[in-house]
Amino acid sequence: MTTQSILNRIPENTSLLQSARYTFTFPKLPFLKYFCQSVQLPGVSTSAVQVSNPFADTYRHGDKLVYDPFIITALIDEDIRVWEETYDWLTAMTKPQLFSQYGRFFDNNRLPYHDGILTINNNANIQNVRILFKDCHPTSLNGIPFDTKVNADNTFTAEIAFRYDYFTIERLAVV
Repeated sequence: MTTQSILNRIPENTSLLQSARYTFTFPKLPFLKYFCQSVQLPGVSTSAVQVSNPFADTYRHGDKLVYDPFIITALIDEDIRVWEETYDWLTAMTKPQLFSQYGRFFDNNRLPYHDGILTINNNANIQNVRILFKDCHPTSLNGIPFDTKVNADNTFTAEIAFRYDYFTIERLAVV
């Protein structure tokens, strides 16, 4: 094995990913950007297609990618704005009672799907990778459990699940 082939196997960047160096934005959810506590980059899978032969069954790749839901956890502010803006989006997509409830989520009579952007920063906190979630929409929003037996310092969070068509990954130029 030549020295050159060994050098080609060594990564240029050996710094490890840090879990707190990210931002997430939706154009229609300004409070979510501010109060976002955690995001989970979704898993991706494909089905395994069984191929039979006389000796043993083997498996090949499927023909479609299956994207897991995109889950975000956000701190809930005392005005419950972060929870409310997601609730309003869900209402606009399903069964609003008034035309005004469609409002800010529909652009040019287009369905209320919006792109979400997860930007991952490097260890120097410089934008490094951008993941674009295409045509997102919320599918669930957890409830808020009010309870007089709980300590006043208890922090509420909202877990929001989104579906999307696909995501793309873009490497950003480091200056």
